[in-house]
Amino acid sequence: MILKLILFLLFISNIAQANNQFINYYVFKWIDEQPDVVESYLLKSIPNAEAAYILGTLYLGEYNFPKDLKKANYYLTMSAAQNNPAAIYSIGDGYYCGDIREKNLQKALEYYEKAAKLGYGPAQFNAGIILLNTGKSEMELKRAIFWLDKASKNLDDLNSMTISAKKYKLDAKNKILKLKKTN
Repeated sequence: MILKLILFLLFISNIAQANNQFINYYVFKWIDEQPDVVESYLLKSIPNAEAAYILGTLYLGEYNFPKDLKKANYYLTMSAAQNNPAAIYSIGDGYYCGDIREKNLQKALEYYEKAAKLGYGPAQFNAGIILLNTGKSEMELKRAIFWLDKASKNLDDLNSMTISAKKYKLDAKNKILKLKKTN
């Protein structure tokens, strides 16, 4: 009985993964030629977290899609509620930039760290940068180093964020040394 349950859960998981791959393929293949059809398809795929994330991203004005920040926030929030790290990261960006939410650096850091804990490299990088730039204590700077180190390991080696993460990690270590000298 337990084996059947495990096999069923694996089957459902594979269907969801295949559906996400299909959603990504369909959307980016047809977005320029048939944005209305893509929008309709994604709306029918809701509450799928990937569909909600892509729809929210498109409503931010990506790919010549009609910009609607209220809808963008709605769908990104829906996807984030399902623990989609890219959507959680996007909400952090919304707080950081102040485009879909009121600008709030502390909230941005909170969302970046939430996505970072899910292994999302860009969120790890941004969390590290915020902590590096705003950190006043050794503990905050060590958290910056922690996230920048994670980012440098989780991002592609040729990614500019990876190269920057390694540099900023050194900056954080130097800030800690300066703090220790002044204390």
